[in-house]
Amino acid sequence: MKFEAVLTVAQSKRLIAQGVRQHPVVKAAFNNGVIGVCRGTTTSYVAEEFLDHSLPPFSYTTGLTLPKSPVPTITKPDKVVHDLIVRKGEIHTDGETVIDAVANMNPGDVIVKGANALNYRDGVAGCLVGHPKGGTVGGFWGPLFGRKLRLVIPIGLEKEISGDILELANMSMEENAGNALMPMTGIIITEIEALEILTGVEAHHFASGGIRGAEGAVRLLIIGNQEQTAKAKSLLASLEDEQGY
Repeated sequence: MKFEAVLTVAQSKRLIAQGVRQHPVVKAAFNNGVIGVCRGTTTSYVAEEFLDHSLPPFSYTTGLTLPKSPVPTITKPDKVVHDLIVRKGEIHTDGETVIDAVANMNPGDVIVKGANALNYRDGVAGCLVGHPKGGTVGGFWGPLFGRKLRLVIPIGLEKEISGDILELANMSMEENAGNALMPMTGIIITEIEALEILTGVEAHHFASGGIRGAEGAVRLLIIGNQEQTAKAKSLLASLEDEQGY
């Protein structure tokens, strides 16, 4: 059985976050290890899935890409939400950062970090880096390999780009006053993987875009048996009211 589904950016983020929460590697670390959820828009949704409640808008984000005109109103959160760290099922937001937590992580523990660009077929994501010390990625990249941690990268298919991230990373380093693009590899979870994890269906990205709130939307062709597709339709229906920021 086949059917089509269109997901807005906000709906995709919620779906991906649910997929991250149920990924076997994440579930194993939740029960027996440590998970650090980095800050960002998509990872805000991931944090909410662990907390089982919504967060104040913009309370778990870092840099934001916004239109220059008209400049949207950004409501500053009433309180700071600290990085979310999970240790053997216990959730902490007491001020310890992901970078702090990484220093004591062990093989199999998980870092969840969003990205800004995606080469889906190559399994490569890219993260914009503007901080001279490399930002969050720069803080955990060495220990990620030295401690043999798992990097989970939740990212929407809207961020698929035409250029090669490895080539663009080199280009962004030369005579560029703006951001560098840092390649990242790990467990990439898009709408495709999330739907498979949550319902067992096979999903294919075959169109993008829209207007009046559907800018950046992705159109998916979803394939599965009757039980799988029914489950997928029910899941997607539950996302219909997701408005995002």
